Order: sequence, then C-alpha cells, then structure tokens
Amino acid sequence: MLRSTTTTTISRHLRHHHLRILPLPLLRSSTAHNGQPQPPSVTPRRSFSTPSIEPLLSTTTSLILTLQSTTSLPWLLTIPLVALTVRTCITLPFTLYSHKRTLKQLSLSPIIHAWSSIYRRQVAKEVYPNNPTTPKHLIGKKVYDTPEKWTKEVLIRTKNKRVEIYKQFGCQYWKGFVGLIQIPVWVLASVSVRRVTGVGGWEAPIDIAKRAKEMSVLPGNEGVVVTEGIAGIDEITAKVREEMQTGGIDGWFVDLLQPDPYMVLPIIFSLTLFTNVMSATARASKEPTGWRKGLRNALMGISIAAFPLTIGSPAVLLLYWITSGTYSLVQNAVLHTLLPPPKGVEPVGEKIPSWIKKEKAEETK
Repeated sequence: MLRSTTTTTISRHLRHHHLRILPLPLLRSSTAHNGQPQPPSVTPRRSFSTPSIEPLLSTTTSLILTLQSTTSLPWLLTIPLVALTVRTCITLPFTLYSHKRTLKQLSLSPIIHAWSSIYRRQVAKEVYPNNPTTPKHLIGKKVYDTPEKWTKEVLIRTKNKRVEIYKQFGCQYWKGFVGLIQIPVWVLASVSVRRVTGVGGWEAPIDIAKRAKEMSVLPGNEGVVVTEGIAGIDEITAKVREEMQTGGIDGWFVDLLQPDPYMVLPIIFSLTLFTNVMSATARASKEPTGWRKGLRNALMGISIAAFPLTIGSPAVLLLYWITSGTYSLVQNAVLHTLLPPPKGVEPVGEKIPSWIKKEKAEETK
C-alpha cells in the first residue's frame, strides 16, 4: 500500500520516472579487437510510447498513482476503479451524445420514407420534355424506362434528401464517429496501466532483478537498475510491483504481473466482448446487411480470437479490460432502457361503421 505517499512524492516519482537510458552498444562479435571477451550485450525492447505522447502518458500514470494513494485500495480493486473512472468521466459523455444522435435519426425515418414515396411517383412519371434540346424520338418517352434505372434514381434522390434532413436537424453521419473516441482512450489507459508496473510496452511481464543483473555487467552500468528502456526503477515503482506480486486472489492469480495460470480471465474477457457484440445485434431494429453485416462478423471473430491472444497478458491488464467491457455492456443496456428507440407507427386497421359492428355483435349472441 502507498498510504504515506503524497502528491509531491508522486510528482517527484514521475520526474525521475524517465531517467537516462543507458547506451547499449551493438557488438558485432563477442570479442573485441584485442581478443579479450566482452560482456554480452543486451538489446532493449521497443517501447510503445513516443516523445509526442510521453507527457500524456506521464499525466495518466500520475493520475493512477494518485487515485491509488488517495483511496488506499489494493491494486486488485484500484485497477477496476480506474476503468470505471475512465469510462464514466471520458467515454460516457461521447457515448451518450452518439446515442442521442442515433435516436434523432430514427425519429426522422418517417419523413425520409415519405420523401421516398414522393420520389417514386416523380421518377415513374418523368418523361423527356418537348424542347429543342431533346431529340424528337425521345419526346414524351419515360426517362427511366427500366426497373434498374428507376430504382437507382429513387435511391439517389432519397439519399440526397436524407443528407439534407440530417444536416437540418444536426444529426449528420460524420457525428457518429464521435463514439470512436473510446478506442484511443482504451489504448492510452491500457498503456498507462502497464507503465505503472514499470513496463513500457506490450511485451510479457519481466523479472526486473534479472534484467538489472544483465545490464550491470556492461561497463559503466554498475549499480544502476534499468527497466525496458523507459525508466529507472525508483522506490515507488518497486513498491507498486511488490504489492502487485502478492495483491491477487489466493488460490487463483496471486501475482497481478503474471498471466492467469488457469486462463479464466482470458475466457471472461472473450465472453465479455462476444456478449457486447451480440447484445448490440439484438437491439438493432433490423438484421444488418452489407458492410454492417461484415463489421458485425469481424467483431464476433475478434471477440473469439481474444481468448488465445490474451492468454499471456498480465492479470492486471485483463482486470482493466474486463471491467471496461462489462461497463460498456451495462451502459448500453441502461441507455436502451432509459432512452429507447422510437416505436414504429402501427398500420391503420380497416374502419367499420359502428352500426355494422352492432349488428355483428347481435348475431354472435
């Protein structure tokens, strides 16, 4: 636990979190020119972060550490809390906006269908006008004389009118991409969780003590502890790793830095993704077609492939992903309940005069 860690200490930790990266010469052979054997070179692994997003990653890492030190919760609960906080404060407003835009588009469907009917009649009656620019053999003949031409023209006019109506009511198609903001947020949060543990990339968990021993054999590196090319291990990072190594669930996954030995977490994560895709399909007003059907099938394939792909992922990352996926599932169910899509208009039944109804009722007695 980091009960005594203050905000100042965390800020100092982050400033020192990017200590000098030790130069690692690439040795072409195991012996120098003088014939003396050289220590084995250790090539640093590539890190996900780049200089352009380094300040952003440092800020998010600081927020995670601050949250843990403020709440004094174990990391087993802090990581799900991080996922809930990110989803509520960042992605939920964008998701709500996108959902309301979709509802507005659905409410405009009757108007668009009405215009489609108008265009059908117009296209069916449209003939070449009697003017000097029209060839004499076409005057009075239908412009769209085949079903293919007629259908294509109706679709074009309806599409243009739909774009015009959506723009008038402020629910254009391009605004639907606002909901995709959750993808970079998800990636940023996942990398930040990795960095809290002292690892900068997506590679498998490492043994820092072993890594430091390998690095210390290089000339000039004695006494310096180095991680995967991103930072020096200070006392806070070491403390976080120590807590995570014993902060899991006894009898299941004790070490949060290592994969789940029983592979239960990857299975839960895969099922969470699959359930999200299926629930979205079930809530759709009609069966998806075209590119929407291809997208649904691709997402279903990704959700199934998530199990074998995440078997080697640390438990701490899977905890974040599962919590985020579960939040998305509950969020969509709540939005669908509180803000349901507009119901379609029921067709008007046959109107029967009241005196006929009365006669039929007397006959049945």
